[in-house]
Amino acid sequence: FLFLVTELLRCKAGGALQLRNYTIAKTTCIIRHEVRVKSVKLRCVPAAICILPSLTFARSSIINMKRWIKRIFLSLLLVVALCCVLLWLTGNQHVFYGIGKTYFIGKSKPDIDDLPFFSVSTMTKGNPEPWLLSSSFNSGTLRLEHSEYLDSLETCAFLVFRNDSLLFEKYWRDYTDSTMSNSFSMAKSFVGMLIGIAVDEGYIESLDQKVGDFLPEFSEGLNAKLTIRNLLQMSSGIPFGESYSSPFGFMAKAYYGKQLEEETMKFKVESEPGSMWIYEGGNSVLLGLILKKATGKTPSLYFQEKIWSCIGAEHNAHWNLDHEGGLEKTFSGFYATARDYARIGKLFEHDGVWNADTLIQPGFVEEALTPCYIPDPKGEKCFWYGYHWWLGTHNDDFFFSCRGLRGQYIAVIPSQKIIVVRLGHNHSSTTNNRVSEDLRLCLDAARDIASQ
Repeated sequence: FLFLVTELLRCKAGGALQLRNYTIAKTTCIIRHEVRVKSVKLRCVPAAICILPSLTFARSSIINMKRWIKRIFLSLLLVVALCCVLLWLTGNQHVFYGIGKTYFIGKSKPDIDDLPFFSVSTMTKGNPEPWLLSSSFNSGTLRLEHSEYLDSLETCAFLVFRNDSLLFEKYWRDYTDSTMSNSFSMAKSFVGMLIGIAVDEGYIESLDQKVGDFLPEFSEGLNAKLTIRNLLQMSSGIPFGESYSSPFGFMAKAYYGKQLEEETMKFKVESEPGSMWIYEGGNSVLLGLILKKATGKTPSLYFQEKIWSCIGAEHNAHWNLDHEGGLEKTFSGFYATARDYARIGKLFEHDGVWNADTLIQPGFVEEALTPCYIPDPKGEKCFWYGYHWWLGTHNDDFFFSCRGLRGQYIAVIPSQKIIVVRLGHNHSSTTNNRVSEDLRLCLDAARDIASQ
């Protein structure tokens, strides 16, 4: 086209030009064109040879390209359809839901703000008891290095309590004191609390009662040896798998699937219960099933009656269900505000007593915060875990915590009467003495603020 325009301009003879026709020789590609200068018809034969492909060839190429694009699109469509059929036939329908709630919204795994995506059971608050504000509330500040580190991990909430009053509070990324956030595995600690209450109320004889007494599927062979204590101490010997990265693993099916009990019951005890500590979310699911069978109430209803309505929560809480009216995902998916999460820490800091009312027996709280000392796969005796609670030391002071995916923490340093709540999108994978780098920084920052 450019060549043609150039030749027309070169042939211009001082008058208005009107293109009449042009042809392209297929072999030599010599362009011939006729132009009319005023009323005189001229014929120009340019000497240049066109290096462009013929228009006929170009048009043919475009048609062929369209055909190939269509074939590729149809092939991809067929592959996707076959994959969908295979996923459906192999019982992996959860992948559709999981992808839609992660990759399609720019995430690679579950996040703290996924409450709208699931069916939930709501736990109604009782009489609200707003936190007392310390006389020095928010007069202290985060050090620059602490603030920058927390921000780098996309922290959404950081709260410090001392002597049962709110000392410091900061929110990021549009979070407020009324924003609901996913607990992830902090919920495991809540389930452990319910087990203690069920024992105290006689629904469960003792922590050494056999799981098979409640779930008949665990009544034979090694399964018959499994106790509730084994589940609380993460030593069941059941290889559920804890990876969130595999779309076909137990955790993906448990979190995004709609048949939690069915998926959980596919697993059986494969090694001696109580002989090895391995962190497995499936143990918490079994505890939820036992609670339902023992009490005749769902875990969320039991939690509402025995804890949430009794600790002055200012907001209702929610528990993620596998489907509408279904089973609570007792390994995860509890939603509450940062201030209300801190009430769980306060309850355990005071040995299960809230305003002179004993909600959980102090003896059970003491046991729950005692290391199980069961060896892990490397042979190291577990000093970092009790009954679904994490244990550790910070500056030589004992502390305990609930922990969740992406760095959700409720941490308590009893000797300092400090409670810390941190909620956010990311955490550090670096650990020291079984405590993550970001949790240590949270405890450092809390101590620093408390000393100001």
